[in-house]
Amino acid sequence: MSDNQVLIVEDIRVMAKLLESTIADMAKVTTVETGEAALQVARDQQPSLILLDIVLPDLDGFEVCKRLKADDATKHIPIIIITGLHTETEDETSGFALGAVDYILKPFERAIVRARVKTQLDLVNRTRELEAANKELAYLAAVDPLTKCFNRRYFMNTAESEIARMKRHGTELAVAMLDIDRFKSINDRFGHEVGDRILAEVAEICEQTLRREDTLGRLGGEEFGVLFPSTDHDAAMGVLQRLKSRISHQVSVIARETVSLTISIGLTDVDPGDENIDAALRRADKALYMAKRLGRNRVIYEPSTPAELPPSTFPMEDPQDGEFH
Repeated sequence: MSDNQVLIVEDIRVMAKLLESTIADMAKVTTVETGEAALQVARDQQPSLILLDIVLPDLDGFEVCKRLKADDATKHIPIIIITGLHTETEDETSGFALGAVDYILKPFERAIVRARVKTQLDLVNRTRELEAANKELAYLAAVDPLTKCFNRRYFMNTAESEIARMKRHGTELAVAMLDIDRFKSINDRFGHEVGDRILAEVAEICEQTLRREDTLGRLGGEEFGVLFPSTDHDAAMGVLQRLKSRISHQVSVIARETVSLTISIGLTDVDPGDENIDAALRRADKALYMAKRLGRNRVIYEPSTPAELPPSTFPMEDPQDGEFH
């Protein structure tokens, strides 16, 4: 038997039992005798299909059909109207006008009932398969295949949506850029396969540490971006400090060598005057660059309206390896 469920709404018990036995091997069957019960069960159980008799002791089938189609929770459920032979044309027309997909005549032939139920269940199953395929395509379009976090395009689109929401509701929005320290050296020394593994490990730790409402995206190479909606830079700094600490305690054993990882992070606020995320990312990138210059493994905050600072006296290159990555 499939996972489909059929709701039969029929107050004549002999007729309900006959319908149930006719399709019992095709789906799980639930039977109710009143229109009110049908409305409640349809909402609670979300059946794949409803067989709805026109004549019921409380609400008539047309009213039940109308209410089901007016409710967002049940309007997607296909309905087959069960009607008497003497009112076939009138009931069929009214049922289709209210959103029914088919009808069955009383007294019914079991073969016809099975055929019409099978047709609707097949359509339901195909729709589910299509929806699942569309979700998979949407997932693949939004996710970086290596790290399983969001890709740059999804991150940028989400950033624009968050900026619009920030301006509409007057909330705050922080953005950070983080970079794995000395990642080029890891790639050069151990190969890109190991580098890919490190990237995936760092992304996993980020996902575990960041809050549910935050958005992590791989912007390129070993560089990631984080959006902190409805969050000021102090709260974001706390999250990023925890993340930095967790990464620095992560130890990987590669070719019998112990490799410790660290990350450098640049943080800024999104200013209400920013037209898009680009200006904020430039500020975050500037702060990230400063974190590298100051010795890596740290979080640097760059305000959206920086104060006047004296000329920098920091060296432009790292004395150990001549590069900041």
